[in-house]
Amino acid sequence: DRRPREGRETEEPVVVVSRGLVGMVRGLPFALALLGLVVAALVGRAEGIEAKCSAGAIVGSKLWARLEAEQGMKELDLTHRLDSKGGRLGRKIAFRDSELRYVELLEDFCEDLPSALPLVRSEGEEPVWSVVGKGHPEEEALALDQFPQKQAKEEMKTVLGNFCFSVLDDHEDGIVGLLKQEDWAGERERQDFLD
Repeated sequence: DRRPREGRETEEPVVVVSRGLVGMVRGLPFALALLGLVVAALVGRAEGIEAKCSAGAIVGSKLWARLEAEQGMKELDLTHRLDSKGGRLGRKIAFRDSELRYVELLEDFCEDLPSALPLVRSEGEEPVWSVVGKGHPEEEALALDQFPQKQAKEEMKTVLGNFCFSVLDDHEDGIVGLLKQEDWAGERERQDFLD
C-alpha cells in the first residue's frame, strides 16, 4: 500500500505481507544491513575454519590434480585470422603462459572439492580435515559416527568451500605468479607442491 499519508511531506516505501501485517520494512537500509550480515557470516566462517592446515592440504591436493590433468597442453594457437592472401595472422603462445590456463585451472575449483569432513581420530585430539567416501573406509566410519545427519555434512562442505574461496581470493596473484615461473606438475613431486 503506497498511498500518501496526510501530514507527511516525504513518502517512505512500505512493504506489506499479503496475509496480515507480519512486519514492515522501510527502504534500502534494511536490505543493506541484511546483505552485510550475510557477507560477514560467510567471511567469518571462512576465517574461522577448524584445522586450517589440513583444509589447505585438501585444497592444494585438488590444485595439484588439476595441474596434472593439464599436462600435454603445449601451445595455444592464436592464428585464426587470415590476411588478404589467405595466410594466417596471429601467433602461437605457450599454454602455461596463457591467461586461458589460469581461467580453466581455477574455474569451478571450489565447487568441485572432494567430500571432506573435520574428523577427530581419538579423544582429546584436534579435528583434521579428511576425504571421506569410497576408498576411505576408516574415514567413512568416523564420518558416520561424528556426522550422522546429512545436513551437518552439507554444512561442512559449505565451510570447506568458503575456506577454498577465501584462500583463492587472498592468494590468486601469488598462485598465478608461481605457476608462471615453472611447470610445477611436470617437474615437481606432489609433496614439494603441497609444502
